[in-house]
Amino acid sequence: MDEFVKSIESQVIPLGVIDTQGSFSNIPFVFMYENKDGSDDFMPTGLLCKSFYRTMQQLPILAGRVKSKGIGNVSIVVDANDVNIPEYSEDQSNVHFDSLKAAGYKWSSWPKGVATTGPMTCANNDGEIKLINVHVVRLLNNSGVMIYLSIPHYVLDGEAHMEVMRRWCKVHQLMVAGQYADIDGLPTYTFDRAIIQQSLPDERKPVDETTYKTFTEYSYFSEWFAWISPEWRGYILSKVVGWQQAEAHLFHVSNASFDSLREALREHVPDINSISNSELLLSLATKTLAQSQMQSEGRTPNDESASSNDTLAIAVIFEVRKYLGLAHDGFIGNVLIPKINMQPLEELLFPTNSESLARAIATFKDTTNGVSAPLVASHIDMVTSRPSCFTRPITQFTRSKTAMSFVFDVMPDMYVSDFGNGRPEWVSPIEPFRANAVLLLTGKDSTDGVDVFMTAFPRVMKEILKNEYWTSIAKIIY
Repeated sequence: MDEFVKSIESQVIPLGVIDTQGSFSNIPFVFMYENKDGSDDFMPTGLLCKSFYRTMQQLPILAGRVKSKGIGNVSIVVDANDVNIPEYSEDQSNVHFDSLKAAGYKWSSWPKGVATTGPMTCANNDGEIKLINVHVVRLLNNSGVMIYLSIPHYVLDGEAHMEVMRRWCKVHQLMVAGQYADIDGLPTYTFDRAIIQQSLPDERKPVDETTYKTFTEYSYFSEWFAWISPEWRGYILSKVVGWQQAEAHLFHVSNASFDSLREALREHVPDINSISNSELLLSLATKTLAQSQMQSEGRTPNDESASSNDTLAIAVIFEVRKYLGLAHDGFIGNVLIPKINMQPLEELLFPTNSESLARAIATFKDTTNGVSAPLVASHIDMVTSRPSCFTRPITQFTRSKTAMSFVFDVMPDMYVSDFGNGRPEWVSPIEPFRANAVLLLTGKDSTDGVDVFMTAFPRVMKEILKNEYWTSIAKIIY
């Protein structure tokens, strides 16, 4: 660790609203590795720690602190004389890897205290927001290792989060092989948010009305929320999420299920083969959640309690590196934009069948097909001219019991994270999360469909698990 501290140089990295608009949450995943050969030196403690801090030398942004000046002006300040030391710890567990495997890796089978941070970005017991948290849990009889890795969204998105894990694995492999000199030859990263501005085209495409209104409509509460410190924002949001007591489940949608769904929709969606898996799941998950919310309140579609003007707010979040020509492994930052969509509630509540699902797919067309480099440029123009607007979506959505978020792009393959002893047997998000969120994950078999992480209020989740159409397509893992 001393070498890491000595390597840090002071710098200030200004964040843009494209960073701060998603800064409220952490990106927390747990990687589970099995010691299949019963090796005594399986992922050894000293080398794991040493390779981690050697990796951190290549990621100095993670040694900084989140600093806010004025309303909405946020930077990562790296001080060589006062380094924000990453939180890294290792503990021994009395749980055997076989127990995890036998339980299907469900959350209740994990050792207590694996996750050392929650889903929201807030200060630790010392009052510090750490920019990376790692907890290594060595399982009984060295039967395996669990690695918890959490990084705040202030710093990066899911794509960059996985790049950090991949780099740690690569550095570890080189150290095991004694190829220390090759570590310095690994590709360098850029943390300069100016690269996004430099990648924008001259052309502009107007931001849709709902997204524009969400980000620009003035709110005293949102302005206050942007004015308070990052620590206070995190504290408040962590309490809100704690009060929600959301229930989470992980589902799997296989290629066979996607094929059967497309076949059922073919009569109503002539271009069904051009509809992506993410589009199918966006429409199906939205209908399922809306119907379950209604049923959890004892209502039916025939109650006429939803007028034709009622809508459900959905934030569809897109990863936009490909539109800007940015490499997926060179920029450590956030390249996400949300499109806020208001779906007619009356239509969503109609029981799911091929015809009603086809109509839902059609209503999402403008949302899913409208992402382009000119739109990204317009979104960035909009938020850059209003630094305080980053709190407006979150304050609206957390005050709603029904508004949902859907991350459109599948998270990159987390199972490539090999420290040299083989791929992880399982990778999972943590269970606590905010309500009404859907995240698409690459499954263990990356060639067969996707995993779907979904959260809801407990009474709503109860109805989701009874929804025959959803459960015919999405099979519960745990």
